[in-house]
Amino acid sequence: MSRKTARKHILNIVFQAEFDVDVAIEQIMNTYDEEYKTTADVTDAQVDEEKLLDMDEDKISRLRTIYKKDREFIIEEAKGVVENKEKIDSLISQGLENWDIDRLSKVDLSILRIAVYEILFADDIPNAVAANEAVQLAKQFSEDKAPGFINGVLGKVIELSEKGE
Repeated sequence: MSRKTARKHILNIVFQAEFDVDVAIEQIMNTYDEEYKTTADVTDAQVDEEKLLDMDEDKISRLRTIYKKDREFIIEEAKGVVENKEKIDSLISQGLENWDIDRLSKVDLSILRIAVYEILFADDIPNAVAANEAVQLAKQFSEDKAPGFINGVLGKVIELSEKGE
């Protein structure tokens, strides 16, 4: 599974965690597993081959699979976002101009949190990639003006993080 696809799953989980604040990420992920089956038996290459074939219900089911290694990455990222929410939200607030974090849509806030988590804690992901992926998520899951808004906020967050603030 690509990181781009994993981020969509992370977004779903972080978004849900916003509403289920007393529920552990693992519990949310277990519920999520009811929709997306976790397995180690099917490889990414097999899934890509399946996309080329006529799809029956079994094939579609395999395409909706989260592999165990990917599940671990998704959980770790989502847990990281939730566990570092105060620090992440503080940096997001600093990146907002004339706007309060409480006024952000839950989708936009979740997208920003994932990107800021990657900026702060994921050394293997360049800041520009984290920002670009957030913009792509916003294009897919948010309103028309959200990608530009998120890009602007993340630009300020990157600037602040590079200054060590």
